[in-house]
Amino acid sequence: MAISGIGSNYNNVYGSTYAAQKNEAVKKTETKEAAQAGNTKNAGTDNVSDYYSYLQKNYDCVKNGSVAISGAYLKECAKNPEKAKELEENLSYFKEGYENGLKSAQANARAIGARVVNYSESWSIDSTGNITMMASTTVTSDNGTKGWKELAEEREEKLKEKKEQERTEEKRKEQKEQEEERLEKIQISAQSVSVISDAYHKPVDIKA
Repeated sequence: MAISGIGSNYNNVYGSTYAAQKNEAVKKTETKEAAQAGNTKNAGTDNVSDYYSYLQKNYDCVKNGSVAISGAYLKECAKNPEKAKELEENLSYFKEGYENGLKSAQANARAIGARVVNYSESWSIDSTGNITMMASTTVTSDNGTKGWKELAEEREEKLKEKKEQERTEEKRKEQKEQEEERLEKIQISAQSVSVISDAYHKPVDIKA
């Protein structure tokens, strides 16, 4: 099974992170095969219509249209218990995947000084069982609703300004340390000259 992502209104800010989370979570679901097997309907004895009705009844993501399944793949799953098991494992993950996607979008929004006001996600499962994830995120900031790109650019500009201030402060600190070191050397040098001068001008007691 392959999973790909298509995003809008967020310029792939969190797409790669979310895809990694989804792949990892799918691996976890694969370790639950024994438990899932007991919950999977014996699809081999059912027709496509009955099987789809079963999916709608047991999976909200199918019922509310968040997941669109290819008719050819649905037909294959209806007569093949192993395919049905794989499909239902993926459908079982939809809610967790949605929550992970929302959290990632919220975290990325906070990173650029914004907040998420709307998030939606949907899946499309093709005839071979591959899943395409589509997500849309709308964010807002104190300056009003803006796109991810604009907010990210503003955030980047602020970070550059901060780094420039840090470099300037570091330079001032180095100059101050160098100046203090130079003054210290001058003081030490002056003390040495004073000692030599005292030695040369030591009073001499000349007896008659």
